[in-house]
Formats: sequence, C-alpha cells, structure tokens
Amino acid sequence: MLVRDLLKGIPVKWVSDDKLYDIDVDNISFNTKDIKPNSAFLLVKGISFDPYEMIDEIFDSKKVKLFITEKPLPEKPHILVENARRTFGMICRNFFNIDFSKIKSIGITGTNGKTTTNYLIDSILRVSGYKTIRIGTTEYVIVDEKIEANNTTPGIYDIFEMVAKGVKKGASAVCMEVSSHALDQDRVYGLNFDVAVFTNLTGDHLDYHKTMEHYYQSKKKLFTKEYSKNAAINIDYDYGKRLYNEVEIAKYSFSKGKGDVGVVDVSYSLDGINCRVNIGDEVISLNSHLVGRHNLENILGAVTATYILGISKDDIIRGVEQFKNVPGRLEKFEKNGAYFFVDYAHTDDALKNVLEALKGFKKGRLITVFGCGGDRDRTKRPRMAKVAEVYSDIVIVTSDNPRTEDPNAIIDEILTGFENRSKVLVDPDRRIAIKKACDEAKAGDIVLIAGKGHEDYQIIGKTKYHFDDREEVAKNLGVTFEKI
Repeated sequence: MLVRDLLKGIPVKWVSDDKLYDIDVDNISFNTKDIKPNSAFLLVKGISFDPYEMIDEIFDSKKVKLFITEKPLPEKPHILVENARRTFGMICRNFFNIDFSKIKSIGITGTNGKTTTNYLIDSILRVSGYKTIRIGTTEYVIVDEKIEANNTTPGIYDIFEMVAKGVKKGASAVCMEVSSHALDQDRVYGLNFDVAVFTNLTGDHLDYHKTMEHYYQSKKKLFTKEYSKNAAINIDYDYGKRLYNEVEIAKYSFSKGKGDVGVVDVSYSLDGINCRVNIGDEVISLNSHLVGRHNLENILGAVTATYILGISKDDIIRGVEQFKNVPGRLEKFEKNGAYFFVDYAHTDDALKNVLEALKGFKKGRLITVFGCGGDRDRTKRPRMAKVAEVYSDIVIVTSDNPRTEDPNAIIDEILTGFENRSKVLVDPDRRIAIKKACDEAKAGDIVLIAGKGHEDYQIIGKTKYHFDDREEVAKNLGVTFEKI
C-alpha cells in the first residue's frame, strides 16, 4: 500500500521528504520484536519501553522504509504526527481497508459482566443469522475458528487483522470486550462501535488507575463520538447513572427496575432465570440458563445492545434462551446433593454478586474458596475477605496467581479484612484448598471456588503452571469434566 493511502484522513505535521508518500509498504508495525520486511514503523512509547532509544538498531534491520513519529528524527526518513498511538489505530483501519458500514460492531466495558454480556450478544447475533467475531477474556472466535486469548482486549493491529480475517469468512458482526487499560492507552483508537455497553464500575485495577475517578474517565472514553454511535448503560448503580447523564451520544438505559429496557417480574433458581422485560412499551418473556441477579443485568445489557442494532424481539428471545453458559462463570458440578461452582469472580463486587446469587439457594452451608492475585490491586484484598465473611459459613483462603509476591504475605493482607476468623481456614496450596472444600461438602451445601474461572494456569514467580479449578473439582468429586 502506498504511504499516501496509509495516511488517508490522518493529519500530518511534517514530512522529511515528500517522496515518502509514494513508497509502497507491505507491512506496518510498532513492535520491535516483530518487524517485517518493507515496513512503516510507528514509534509508540510503552509503559516501560522507549523505542526512540533503538532508532538506529530498528533502521539498520533494513526492513523499515520509514518512521512515523511524534519527534523529529534527523537523517532518518520520517513523517511527523501529533499522536503516534492514535495514528497507528487509524493507519490500521486504512491498511486493512474494512468497510465498517457493512459490519455491526459492539464494544462492552465495565468492571464485571463484560464476558457474559459479550457471549450473550454473540448468541443473539448468531441466532439472527450473523456470522460473528467475538473478542474477549476467555477466547477470540473468528466465525468458526477459536484462538487462545492473551488479553481481554488485544492490540489494535490484532483486532483489525481478526476482523479482516472474519470478513473473508463472511462475518458481518463483531462484539468485543474493551478494557479500561486499552481505553486509557488508546489501544482501540480507530474503531467506532455501533453500540457501546456499560455494565458497572467497582473497585479494581487501582494498581494501574490509582483512583476511581481515573478508572471511570478511562471507561467513559468508549461513550464518546470518537469511539461509539450509541450507548447502552446500566443505571442500577451510581457510576452508571452518572455516565447516562454525562454522555452526549444517543443513549438507552437498562435496569432491574425501570429503564428503556427494564424488568417487569423475575424468578431465580439454580436452573436459571425466568423474567418478563419491557423493551420500550412492549413486554417480552425471557428464559435463561444463567444463574443469579448479576446475570440478569448481563442479559439486560445484551438485550438492549441488540435491540439498538435492530435485532428482532423473537431472535433476542431465542438467543438468550439458547445460550448455556460462559466457561468458568458459575460453572456447575453436582455430587451427592451438594453443588460446586467455579467462577471467575476476582473483585469484591463480583464475589458479592456470585455469593448473593448462591446464598438464596443453599439448604446447608455455603463454603467459599478464594485468593487474590499477586502484583495486582492490593486494596481489594481485605474487601474480598469482608464479602466472603458476610455470605459464607466456611471460608478457605488460598493462593491465586501470586506471581512475584510471597503467597503468605498476600494471604496475611486478605486476613486483615475478617472480623471473626473462627470460620476461616488457610492453605496457600490451591490444590489442597479445593480438596478441603470438596471433602467438607455435604448434601445441601454449596461450594464456590472463586477467582480463576476459565483460567487453566497458576502463575508462581514468573512461571505459568498448568492448573484448572474445574479439573481439580472434577477430580475430587470423581466426575468427568469437559470444557465448554
């Protein structure tokens, strides 16, 4: 592609030589580990990496034809732009030349519920006849191809590459989770969603954002004209109400009470959710296999987003009903009258939602196993303990990806959140902790193994070891486990 076509619609401050516009490049990159021949290279600073320190090394590779940069580069062919990271997103859009007017696109953000909402939207779209691309925490799916997910939100080049691949396979819709990190770092700049969905905002990632206000403002970016055309916002919580009042794009509210999409009546069981929901002035009946009040919110978000897209109410009903579950989200096992659930809940709010859902169904005790990640937000450790204590009859505190921290030090911080430790057990070995919970359970009890969900690894130090909560539960119960 000619550089002039690569930069179509993108403001340029200065060019070292006008002849650069006529260079034909085959690739674009900003990753020094993946420079392909005949490339335009964008100099984008990372959190701990400065490519400007490697200019000569990058250019001497003979693969780079020119640089796109925020700083002048004497004696190097370069084009000067205001913001290299944002420019990279727009260049990706031009490079892959995708006609988004022919693709329905939905972005989902929020602390909790992104993944389940994403799966539900995907189910509704597929029922209505779309071939879809789904990008999120558990996996990336390009129509019929599954790819292991490295991040909740991949880099913008990877996103466009997946969409381009999906379009070749006949895809006409993409739904994806959009993390606060990706938004804050402009890693999804260049996309413009038909609908942006806001699930909720509670304490998490404060190791990165430092304050809830910064966390909120990062999420809010998705609901601006630069990123989205329409907003579907959960107004059951303060941040959602604030966002609904502040956004300037077309907006639709959803709520377990009154909203553009709201709940008329609902019943919950361990088999799922049955409810009647108003969409504007019309009421529809929905039956879902998902468990718990928090999943009702996810259903409402998916219903609102697909309604905005113009999906028929019959297809919405069928899409919700046909969807079974998300891997590692209240994934259920049963043995001798006891129920065992594996869930990804790794924040205090997510843990509260799941425990509230399960507490209403217990006939015996509620036993909770959880830990907190190392080298991550430390403020939630005592908060998770408080939640577990309120809802559980027995709590087993263990490890959950301790990384480079001492597992026992993490556990000590968690323990400060308990008022009464009489019902608290501790075992830093997660495998043993899960076995203790399974051995303890009797008929009528419910056991929750929280924190890892779909993850099939445990990170100790800087090494990733195979470990799957679901496999451990199945092994202890003597039952078969098959991944969803």
